[in-house]
Amino acid sequence: MARILAEKNKIRKRRDFTKTYKKGHSTIAPSVVLCYRNNHLDTFRCGFTVSKKVGKAVERNKVRRRMKEIVRNHLDLFTTGTDYIFVARKKANQVEFCRLEDDMLNLIKRARKK
Repeated sequence: MARILAEKNKIRKRRDFTKTYKKGHSTIAPSVVLCYRNNHLDTFRCGFTVSKKVGKAVERNKVRRRMKEIVRNHLDLFTTGTDYIFVARKKANQVEFCRLEDDMLNLIKRARKK
């Protein structure tokens, strides 16, 4: 059975996104930006943002699906008590899946060190 991101591990509310953007830290890769902050919960939460700069709806959804799949495949790398928001950059729809995965994994590892 495939592991999917549980409902408790998703950031859904706008106020949670805004808090993470304003009060959190960020780290940058060529195709993705990671914003993160402590959430004082017993679990981690992830959110995904893909703006219209990336492309039309089909391309944005493809990038979002790829990012979600990468998170699902590497759930063990996330620290409990932290919110993570992955923001796709303009070139995110032009890079291959493995390059996007490398960028995201490097960002997660950098965030864990801080």
